[in-house]
Amino acid sequence: MKHYKKPTLYALLLCSLMPVACENGLQEESYSVFDETTLTKPENGLQGVRGVYSALRDNGGNGYYAGYLHQLTEYPSDIVTTKPDSRQGIQLDQLTYDASNSIINDVWTSIFRLISRANESEYLIGKIDYVGNGESDEVKMQHLAEVRFLRALAYYDATSLWGDVPLNLKSSAEFVEADENPPLVAQSTIEEQIIIDLEFAEQYLPSSYPVEQNGRATQGAAQGLLARLYMRQGEWQKAADKCATIITGGIYDLRASSEGGVVALFDNMNRSDNEFIFVMKSSSEPGSYGILSNSFGIQSVPWDYNRGWGNFPIHREFYAEFSPQDQRRQLLLGTYKALYGQIVTLPKEFGGEGGSLPDTIQAQYTYGLKYPHTNNYNYAGYNNVSIIRYSDILLMRAEALNELNGPNNESISLINEIRERSNASSVDVSNFSSTEALRDFIFEERGLELFMEGRRRDDLIRWGRSATNGADPLLKFKERVRPLLRDQNTYSDAVNYALFPYPIQEIQANTSLNVGINQGRVRQ
Repeated sequence: MKHYKKPTLYALLLCSLMPVACENGLQEESYSVFDETTLTKPENGLQGVRGVYSALRDNGGNGYYAGYLHQLTEYPSDIVTTKPDSRQGIQLDQLTYDASNSIINDVWTSIFRLISRANESEYLIGKIDYVGNGESDEVKMQHLAEVRFLRALAYYDATSLWGDVPLNLKSSAEFVEADENPPLVAQSTIEEQIIIDLEFAEQYLPSSYPVEQNGRATQGAAQGLLARLYMRQGEWQKAADKCATIITGGIYDLRASSEGGVVALFDNMNRSDNEFIFVMKSSSEPGSYGILSNSFGIQSVPWDYNRGWGNFPIHREFYAEFSPQDQRRQLLLGTYKALYGQIVTLPKEFGGEGGSLPDTIQAQYTYGLKYPHTNNYNYAGYNNVSIIRYSDILLMRAEALNELNGPNNESISLINEIRERSNASSVDVSNFSSTEALRDFIFEERGLELFMEGRRRDDLIRWGRSATNGADPLLKFKERVRPLLRDQNTYSDAVNYALFPYPIQEIQANTSLNVGINQGRVRQ
């Protein structure tokens, strides 16, 4: 199993301090046991923690949470699309991907590289005498909690994308020959381990950090990820309770209108807003853990706007879903002046200005502005990438309460907090006659609030599962995605689009796997 051939832990720690020099040097190295006599200080434990955080970016400016993961979670959905010439991306967008898709392979590799680093760091930290070296046992437990939170996040992503995956909790020092070709483990078993790790993290992580250390996992981050997992499992009461713990904790809130509201929230100078519960910190500042930048800014906008690559165009029908008063619409390009002087605008039927002046061009797509791209040819975006946000917590609790009790005043109040912050009209419980009606509204609201934050694919699958009591998780996925395909016949009822195929590179490298495991995950 290629990604389990680990570098020495010394190399791992060195790369956590020198991310640019080591960025591409880990994947092919064979592992060996590190020298425990030299890595014995609490600062070595912290270096290990930093090495795990840096894996959130992985493999350059597009890796894992810096870009590729969003291609798996947003392209096969009803909001984001891609350009016809984006090669591997068009396969994801049009559901023509197979086991050889490079983006699927890259995300798999990134996830298990992070897991590998977490395991190495957990082992290292466990061996270090923090107290005997002038540091507290509390700091040791915090370091362990950080790496276990990150491992839980990686396994949450892996199970969301593939379902059953290998489960590895060992460092290279503990490996035996059988660990080189690990079998698939049931998703339910892995979810049990995710909960164990997150409950440990919830116990030992701090509630907050100094502002310059934003981007480190907190107790609220562990609680938020637990809530997300419980939502996926349909454990509505557990999800509602975990969200309530965050809400009543007083640590997080929505960025108020007086502070610039949701538009200012995504300004690239907004480094530490307490609406962000957990982010991939993207910065050259101290404490960024080697994650210097991300590619979202240049990927999100088109060339004629600011010389971007435009690889994340958004269906113009989505722009039309916002009322003109809704400030969240300002996070999309509706009308803009192109570099060459023309006015580019969406047609009026999609909420744009339309018009037929000589210098007016009808836009075929809108584009997201949540990841600001400043200055021409600025390939490095230094805005943080949202992973868990407070508004998501509010909407998850609203959804869970609706599944438990049907339309209720608290769910409506939580929804209105978000809508009123963005100057959208409020709703009333009397507007919803059934659980189904409010459920549909909540998922529409989640799209408006969380677009291009990596949540839509999971949402569509959970929506279908709830709407059919688990009988057809792809109901809403098919209903929303199929009409937007360039060829609707591409959609096959014989394919389970809730699960991606296992990468062909993994199948070829791991003797526990065979090509038959992708039966039903790709078109035959």
